[in-house]
Amino acid sequence: MSKKIRVRYDLKGLFFLAPALVFLALSIAFPLFRVFQRSFQEYSAEFRSFVSVDFDQYRKLFADPLFWTSLKNTFLFTGGSILLHLGISYPIALLLSLNWPSKRTRNVFRGSLISPFLFSAPAAALLWGLLFRPLGPLNYLIESIFGTTVAFLGDTRWALISVLIVNGWKSFPLYMVLILGGLQSIPVSLYDAARVDGANWFQTVLKVTIPMMRTLTMTIVLIDFATTFIHFDLVWIMTKGGPMRSTYLMSFFLYEKGLKVFKLGYGSAVGVVVAVIMTFCIAAYLLIYSRGEELKA
Repeated sequence: MSKKIRVRYDLKGLFFLAPALVFLALSIAFPLFRVFQRSFQEYSAEFRSFVSVDFDQYRKLFADPLFWTSLKNTFLFTGGSILLHLGISYPIALLLSLNWPSKRTRNVFRGSLISPFLFSAPAAALLWGLLFRPLGPLNYLIESIFGTTVAFLGDTRWALISVLIVNGWKSFPLYMVLILGGLQSIPVSLYDAARVDGANWFQTVLKVTIPMMRTLTMTIVLIDFATTFIHFDLVWIMTKGGPMRSTYLMSFFLYEKGLKVFKLGYGSAVGVVVAVIMTFCIAAYLLIYSRGEELKA
């Protein structure tokens, strides 16, 4: 090994990283390799083992209309969730970061707004399922005002919007706390300088807060995308993918095709496609973000 490499990199650190690297290789890399390998095979009851089917799993997958329906719904659900989380979390975090007349009142609001995150997904689904019932309180209120009712979970026009609302309500506290922590880390001197220059509150948020929060916002979007794209439990409990597949996600497709009917090879192919799509989307987002940073520099 050349002296230049030894000087530039402290290779002794690899000994400290070795346990973590071995763990990642065994718990992530090897299972991913096995899933990729199984996507070219299928279990044969005749031979009682997996047999090679070449690219048949992928041909069958891309020819399945249900796959494209689930992909479309997943992107709609994921994109809507990200926009809803940011749209709720940012304004609330900005309000909670202001100086209130009473700090105790502000802290009470902070604590109460975290409460939705304490609900498990099944609990949140059951709670909102009661609210969305045809004879539930929401429809009672809507009927008293507009004279009609809404089939929140039974109408293809409203089902996906309804589960989006529930997911936004349950998960926004996490991102609100992250954004609030980021806001509190911005140096006060930047705000003082903006006020000296005559900037109002909105201009300060636009020119100081948002640019300083770009990296954190990028991280939040990546976390939200990775967790929402494979979302399962909340939507499954509320709609089972209905009505008429309007809330049918890729996680449902993977569950039904891979586990429910025990087509492990086909399910592995679905898992590989999901992993490729997520990797491509995240890489494209990071590329766009890095190019934007280079143009600003």
